[in-house]
Amino acid sequence: MNKPLAFFQLFRKTFLVIAGLMVILSLLPAALTISAQNQPPIPATLEEANSLWQAYKERYQLELAILSDNPLAAMFEPVLDTTFISADGQTAVLWLAVKDPNGRILATEPGIVLAVRQQDSWQIVISSDAEWSEALSSLPEDFLPAAFQPAPEDTPANSIQAPLTGYYLPYVAGTSHRLEGSILHFHNYPPLGYPSCTIEFCHYAYDFTDAGHFPMVASKAGIVVNSYDGCFDGNTGCTNYIVLQDTVGGAYQIYLHLAHNTIPDYLTPGTFVDRGKYIGDTDDTGYSTSEHVHFMVVNNWWWGVSNYPWGYSVDMRFTDVPINGGIPRTCYEITNLAIYDNARDCIGDRANPFSPLNDWFISGNVGASPPTGQLSRPVPGAIVAVGTNPWIDVTAQTSDDVRVVSAVLIGNVNGKWTEIGPRVFNPTPAGVFDWDVNLCKAGDLDGLLDVALKIWDHEGNVTQMISLRTIIVDDACAFGNYLPTIIRNVN
Repeated sequence: MNKPLAFFQLFRKTFLVIAGLMVILSLLPAALTISAQNQPPIPATLEEANSLWQAYKERYQLELAILSDNPLAAMFEPVLDTTFISADGQTAVLWLAVKDPNGRILATEPGIVLAVRQQDSWQIVISSDAEWSEALSSLPEDFLPAAFQPAPEDTPANSIQAPLTGYYLPYVAGTSHRLEGSILHFHNYPPLGYPSCTIEFCHYAYDFTDAGHFPMVASKAGIVVNSYDGCFDGNTGCTNYIVLQDTVGGAYQIYLHLAHNTIPDYLTPGTFVDRGKYIGDTDDTGYSTSEHVHFMVVNNWWWGVSNYPWGYSVDMRFTDVPINGGIPRTCYEITNLAIYDNARDCIGDRANPFSPLNDWFISGNVGASPPTGQLSRPVPGAIVAVGTNPWIDVTAQTSDDVRVVSAVLIGNVNGKWTEIGPRVFNPTPAGVFDWDVNLCKAGDLDGLLDVALKIWDHEGNVTQMISLRTIIVDDACAFGNYLPTIIRNVN
């Protein structure tokens, strides 16, 4: 290569590198600005939150006198969940939880009110105020959840014929969890920050809850579209979720507020998920007041603020909900709020709509991956409870797609299969359970006894009558000291 050509190529490469650096440097401030705008809002300090809460309580008392005829005025009391304040300190957002007459805070999406600073005090702004739209528009976009944001302009029209069928409650058959709310989402009561979601988005959205995390399974067979579980539990600025697209019909199932690091790693986009397959645990990540799953089916979805999926809910029915043609409702909703979709029934006592016994829905969603196992001891034909020793050693090897969480020995005592001995938990990492059973506590047994294994997995699937075998009891209660403490009959 001649020297002039070599020099020219070197000069050209140097020029391109310098030009590239200049472009990057020119874009850097804009990139930093965009990154800063994408950061979730920061909660207000304790002092600011107290000041905002006092201002809100004063405003709420005034509204109670005006809107005392609204059902929510008598049903719930406000509780401050979280407050966010803008960078300039002039505007704030209050998330409001609601407390029922029993003192229990509902696990749902919070109501929202705003506050505008006026010199040294805060003016509370609710959705019925003339100042609401202006205050709303002054906030950074990520200060408000997707329920308060308009749909993208290019959102396709709904092309799905509703109601959609074939869905089951999103937890395992035989287990029950509480419906916290459905039409409550879009009931209008501005002093409590309601609606927490518009009817267009949440007409057919359902919140299911329990005392803590509970495992969820797919409501209907589908394909994983997207998921995320990197938010730590309770994080208000980050939402864990999974989206499945129905294999039949093409609608999308959205599950929100999932727990940190509970979605199985193999559930990557494009993976088929059978109905009843474990998809993760519930929590209260994101726009939420307590642990629950917000479940809805949409015809199309888009990215809401804070990067979680959102869409217009469509009419869908649960096959295993025995009321209202598959539409679940709470007793307080059907006795106090407007009736939608002719859904007038609840599960529980209508005369006592806030009873803790109300609104528990038993699933019929048969698990796709029940646990398996094998009894290692006692072996078939073993002679046990020899002499004065009523104890037998029980060992079981178990396995599951998630994990087996509990095991018990069952036996045919006096013609009825019952659990004999305690339910045991915490197997070894290899799935082995090893425990002892006092046969004298199961009855004054002597002679042949049929026994088997019964196990539960994380989702709540139950497998029983495993490794059925006959053993020989020499004399469970050698001195006749029968200790009747049978735990429970086998269902």
